[in-house]
Amino acid sequence: MIVVALGSRNPNKVRGTELALRLAGFRVRVIPVEPPSDLPPEPIGLGEIVNGAVRRARYAINAVSGAVFGVGIEAGVIRLEGFDEGIDITMAAVIDDGGGVTLGMSPGFMVPRKFMSEVLRGIELNNVASGYYSEPNLGRRYGLIGALTRRFIDRVVLNTEAVYMALIPRMPWNAELFRD
Repeated sequence: MIVVALGSRNPNKVRGTELALRLAGFRVRVIPVEPPSDLPPEPIGLGEIVNGAVRRARYAINAVSGAVFGVGIEAGVIRLEGFDEGIDITMAAVIDDGGGVTLGMSPGFMVPRKFMSEVLRGIELNNVASGYYSEPNLGRRYGLIGALTRRFIDRVVLNTEAVYMALIPRMPWNAELFRD
């Protein structure tokens, strides 16, 4: 069994990480840690989202003695030219104890136009959605995606997919494809 440090205490991220690693064939014990306090509340743009995931992963692996992997999961909004809505994506970074980083992403979905003005003012999408649906901490439960799909898809699914995608280069049958 290997120890994996996760840069979040969000139960959806913990469950998604555990599931992805198990589906990939790893026997794991995931240890959640509080992420760095200076991360932006709602990352805007691919660069900020990737940076947040990598920082979370690096912070986590350094915080947990004996961790083989650090995992960081960061959701954020990508702006697309010509659209008032944004696309919400979940990015995962997996860092190993040698410092190698692999990335993966979930499917994205459109953020409602009526939420974007608040998000662009720096309000976390979770808070905007929680207010709209009158459900506190929506993001720690099933998330905006769960509300929009009537729980057909929830945050655990997006987190699982992002982490699994980040594990693809680490699969034994793919190792030679991703080595120098």
